[in-house]
Amino acid sequence: MTEDDTNLFGEPLPRLGAPLFAERWSNRKAFWIGVYTGRGLTAQRVCDRLADGVTPNVITKMTSEWGYHQDAGPHTYAAVPVPLSGIHRTAIDVEAERRNMDIQDICRAVMETVAKERLWSAVLDA
Repeated sequence: MTEDDTNLFGEPLPRLGAPLFAERWSNRKAFWIGVYTGRGLTAQRVCDRLADGVTPNVITKMTSEWGYHQDAGPHTYAAVPVPLSGIHRTAIDVEAERRNMDIQDICRAVMETVAKERLWSAVLDA
């Protein structure tokens, strides 16, 4: 307790609002939250993966509290790092150039179309 937590007589100030949030996560849980958010998963998907009752609001609050921010653009966008071999990067870049796009733009367009149109089987089971 600091001086800011007491009144003029040294008595504790009453706590207003919701109770203080206490971090009580294991190292393992904190690790997986870091991995999942680093992969670009939304707070809801992180919760789905953890499946332990944590809510998206808590994930968002804690990652913000820890100073983690995804710098990928608008609120719902996040970078998803995907390792690709040189031969595939080259093929993608050649097609991107042919379409006056860059490699990130063509990858995003393909993945968004697959997700939106639910083309998983057409792409993965070919």
